[in-house]
Amino acid sequence: MVLPSLATVADLAATLGRTFTPEQEAQAQALLDQASSIVRAYVRQDITRATTTDTFTMRRADPVLHRCGGLVTLPQRPVVDITAVRINGTATTDWWQEGSDLLLRAWAWTEPPAANRGPQVTVTYTHGWEPVPGDIAAIALQAANRVMVNPSGIRSETVGGISTTYLIPATGENLGVLLSRTEQKVLDRYRRTAASVPLRRR
Repeated sequence: MVLPSLATVADLAATLGRTFTPEQEAQAQALLDQASSIVRAYVRQDITRATTTDTFTMRRADPVLHRCGGLVTLPQRPVVDITAVRINGTATTDWWQEGSDLLLRAWAWTEPPAANRGPQVTVTYTHGWEPVPGDIAAIALQAANRVMVNPSGIRSETVGGISTTYLIPATGENLGVLLSRTEQKVLDRYRRTAASVPLRRR
């Protein structure tokens, strides 16, 4: 699935207060695509609103805490809607949602699962934000802007009486479209640290 960039070329042009040529528009889109991929890789989320179908292995639930037969934690957040659930290929409506968890009311765990695996749960669900949160979009724009405005990453340096300025962190690293530590801290509130891993996705 090809995901859209987290900010638009028009957003970047407005940020810079300029009008792009066709060549600059193509460059801006490429940079925004790169920045969006880096942001998504860091937070481990698609971020933009989408509907996907994933298959997971059901986990045993705490009978006191969850009062259900098994559960699946859906990795893409926020979970907006769950439209279909199948267990080992059979559709079921005997479930409910608590946040990012899909809880299944009952399942015959006494039967040994095939190939020593738990029941396979296929879930179709809608997730993500619409529109993209402003702080995420701003970081994608900042990362693209760094290269668009100053591809050489200029910071102050004097050699032989000639002064040059390099716009790079104090560490001396040219970030380009990569994320700074400050940007990572802002994104940490969206970052997925642990979740069910989809076995198949379509």
